[in-house]
Amino acid sequence: MPDDATRPAPGDPGDPPAGAAAEPPPDTPPRSGRRRGLARAIGWTAAALAVVLAAGAATAYGYYHSLRSDMVQHDLNAALDEEERPEKIGDDANILFIGSDDREDGNAAYGGKDFVGERSDSLMLAHISPGGRVTVVNFPRDSLVQLPQCDAYGDAEGTRGYYGMINAALFHGGPPCAVKTIESLTDVRIDHFVHLNFVGFRDMVDAIGGVPMCIPEPMQDERAQLDLDAGRQRLDGEESLAFVRARYEIGDGGDIGRIDRQQMFLGALAAEVTGGGVLTDPGRLDGLLRSISEHTATDRDLSLDKMVSIASTLSESELDEIGFYTVPWAQAPGDPNRVVWRTDEAAELFAAIKEDRDPDQEPDQESDQAPEDGPSSSPSDPGAEPSPSPGAEPSSADGGGHIAPVALGPDGASEDGGEGVDGIEGRDATANPCEDGLGEGTGDDGR
Repeated sequence: MPDDATRPAPGDPGDPPAGAAAEPPPDTPPRSGRRRGLARAIGWTAAALAVVLAAGAATAYGYYHSLRSDMVQHDLNAALDEEERPEKIGDDANILFIGSDDREDGNAAYGGKDFVGERSDSLMLAHISPGGRVTVVNFPRDSLVQLPQCDAYGDAEGTRGYYGMINAALFHGGPPCAVKTIESLTDVRIDHFVHLNFVGFRDMVDAIGGVPMCIPEPMQDERAQLDLDAGRQRLDGEESLAFVRARYEIGDGGDIGRIDRQQMFLGALAAEVTGGGVLTDPGRLDGLLRSISEHTATDRDLSLDKMVSIASTLSESELDEIGFYTVPWAQAPGDPNRVVWRTDEAAELFAAIKEDRDPDQEPDQESDQAPEDGPSSSPSDPGAEPSPSPGAEPSSADGGGHIAPVALGPDGASEDGGEGVDGIEGRDATANPCEDGLGEGTGDDGR
């Protein structure tokens, strides 16, 4: 466990007294009893706790505390310099979800015997508007970006700032470095993070009885241990983990197509949790919460009252209000296994997040300029070569997929529209793989 990460003792500051329930934000709409698709795929713990609280505040608090005591908690305030962080604006919530490729303990069954340290196998930023709209942005793990200087943290040795793969941030400085990296690239304040490993994801899916998915065609990937027939079926935990991890033997073998599959799976997971009776089934709900608490780490400030407030805000959201996006990307010059970000379009997406507006809608006339206090440096330098950082990332020859090339201008913007993405378009959580297909990530020509 990292030096700055702890398991809380009873009565930690910030938790409400026994029997107390937090009031929802003033602008939270009243509940209507319709528990449609809320972003439980990105707020599993918070949403389930809201249901538990309804059964009895005192009992729920004790139950919550027993779960919370199992979760590793990191002190972001101590690990990060407040003066270097973006300013907090508005009542929205920004939560960074970090899917780890750690191979310790039960995770060793998923390959990488000589694997050292952990990297982010997936990075997702969930922006939750006070009105209940949810915007989820995926950051491709193969992105070449400017990584910031990070201090040593726990077993991680820290790093100088350098140009390299975004998934190396977790390796260099744990969750605080991953948070610092996303904040430095987007200028969006991260309020909380959730850090989940392979086993936690698998057990979470098994706890709710699997997730129904429609598979458009047979899918096999030996490295991810995936073997699925075509058609409608319910994926168990092992199959679900293989589905969201597979990349090398499916499609072009790249990370962008895998993000597309992950987004569709999360939409199906949200529909199952909210519409499949999970939240009203004590056994399944308890299994879900316990699988999360056993394998999940969060920041210390993600306390009960904040979870309940987030759940209250989300309780009226419909599945079509959960929008999935991928950072606009292009093939990295000179390396078909890496991507760079389209800087202008990425800046537009991040500005929409920061201004709490739907990325699919045009900005108001008075706010069509990029924020003056935007990122201090371009998120991707299309002409730069990655700096060496031994041990931080696999080499380019690890079998990554080839991505159709895109012509980039000197500022990282597309010159000809080419392949890749075309503007910033997303999909909502109602997408069906058998009807919509499994493309190459939201917003590109193959979706």
